[in-house]
This record gives sequence, structure tokens and C-alpha cells, in this order.
Amino acid sequence: MNRTKDLISGWIELSGFPKFTTSMIPFLLGSVVAWIEYPGTFDGTVLAISLLAVFLISEFCFVLNASSIYADLKRKGFDPDHVAGASTLHNTAASGRFNAFAKGLITAKQANIGAYLCVVAAIPLGVLLQFHFHTGILTLPIGLLGIFIAYAYSRGPRLSYHGLGEVAITAGVGWITVFSGYYLQAGQVSWLPTIVALPWVIDVFKLKITREIPDFECDGLITRRNLVVRWGKRMAASLYLPLTLCSWLAFIPLLFLDIGIPVFLFVLLLIPMYFTAKSLLLIPSFKNSLNGGSSKEAIKKQVSAITKNAFTGMILIPVALIVILGLTAVL
Repeated sequence: MNRTKDLISGWIELSGFPKFTTSMIPFLLGSVVAWIEYPGTFDGTVLAISLLAVFLISEFCFVLNASSIYADLKRKGFDPDHVAGASTLHNTAASGRFNAFAKGLITAKQANIGAYLCVVAAIPLGVLLQFHFHTGILTLPIGLLGIFIAYAYSRGPRLSYHGLGEVAITAGVGWITVFSGYYLQAGQVSWLPTIVALPWVIDVFKLKITREIPDFECDGLITRRNLVVRWGKRMAASLYLPLTLCSWLAFIPLLFLDIGIPVFLFVLLLIPMYFTAKSLLLIPSFKNSLNGGSSKEAIKKQVSAITKNAFTGMILIPVALIVILGLTAVL
């Protein structure tokens, strides 16, 4: 009984549940886009089943990635079980997600088995959605593509080790989540969910790069040659402003969508922009710290402050859009 309790506790620590908002909220956004375009076709049962599938695939991705980093650190001779030491190397350790391994609550092998079981549970849901609820011929291919991206990020092709992880995350978390949420309700392909998702897509890419900056040394140690390792910290920090501006400019096409959104509702977009602006104001001092040779701990604290506001601003993009579209449908 105690062992089962430990496994469950370890799994919860390892999962990093706050990150699930990055897949489930944009999926809901896609569903709301379909609802406003095709009001009579919305299916609550389909939404519930598909959200469960998204949850399981997200579990698979996050747990497998944490397990992969842990195993790579072990292979390189660094002991990630000493969490205080590990936290100087990688955000996953600093967030406490290695604690589950360090405390013996769960082993890397058990975590991997659990991750693959999530996929085994998700696939029948895709079959059910496509063949029983007739959500469209792309239902299973989209789900399998999501599973492949989740796997390939840290295993198999190991995209995150070859400068392709950021693109994979942007495609999977940024675009596929919104598009699949739309498709499973609408049953057809449209440019509309992509146009709505564009500010979110750009912000996902921006935050992914920013979060890799404090992991620079660790990623170099385990030969994970992501874009920040290839470009350097200063180049990555310099991209924050232009990517933020691109994300904000991507709101403009929403004004011209022919779905009847009252213009005054767009004021709600100022909420995510506010938090993004707060993080943006910290970038100049952060770049000075990089140029001035500040300590790793000081730089890490600055990145933490930047990413905290940036994450809040990013996740509020689909939230604000859901509210805007939902109020449009009601009004």
C-alpha cells in the first residue's frame, strides 16, 4: 500500500501539472473557435474524451522528457539525485521534478513504463472519436502526430538534441493543440484556427527559447545542441523583443475575421500583453548581466522573473481569446 502511494506521489511530482495548461487551454480555444463558426455542431462528449486524450499525451511528453534528462545526466557522470547540485544545472531539477527520483518514490524505468501506458490509453480514445463519433478522417493522424512529436523530442530522433526541439514544441503545443481542438468539433480543415492561434504560436517559441537560457550549461553537458546552445545566451535574449512584437502584431488579423467579434472585446488582449510587457522590461538588465559576467545564480534569478511573467502572459493569450470568442457567441 505504501509503495503504491509512493508511486502515485512520485508520478505527480514528475508530471509537472502546471505545464498541462499549455496543451489543454489552447485545445479548448480550438474547440471554441469551432463553436463560434459552427454553433450547431458542438459536442460536449467529444470535447470531454478528446481533452482526456490530450491530457494523456501531455503526461507522456512531460514525464518522458524529465526521465530522459535524468538518464542523460547519469550517463555523463553527474549525480542528479543530489537535487541542490542538479538545480544549478537544469530547470527540471530546480522545479523539484527530480525529487521523485532522488527520494526513491519512482524509478526512471517505472516512469518510462507509466509514460508509455499513457499512450496505450490515449490511442483507443482516438479510435473512438474517429469511428464512433465520426470526428473526421484526420482524427487519428493528428493524434499520432502529437504522440510522435512528444516521443521524438527526447527519444528516437531526439529532436531537442539537434536544434529541432523548439520547432517541434511550437508545432505541437502551439499549433496542433488549437487546430485539433477545432477539427474534432468542426470535422473539417480551415485557416481560421491557425489565424487565431498565431500570437500563441509565436509566444510558445519565444518562451521555449527563453527557458533554455538557464539550462545552457546542462544542455551542453549532455550534448543537447538546442538553438540556445547553438546561438548562445546573448543571441537568444536579443530575440525576446522582436518575437514579442511579432506576437503582438499577430493579433491584428483577428480584427478582420468575419465572425462578428465586437471590437471592444479586444481590450481583453491587453491583459496578456501587460504581463509580457513586464517581462520585456527585465530584458535589458538581463542582457547587461550576461555581458557583465554576473554569477550563474544571479542570472538564473533574472531568467526566473522573466519567464514567470512571460509564462503568465503567454497562457493568458488563449484564455483571453476563449473569453472574447465565448462572449461573442453569447452576445
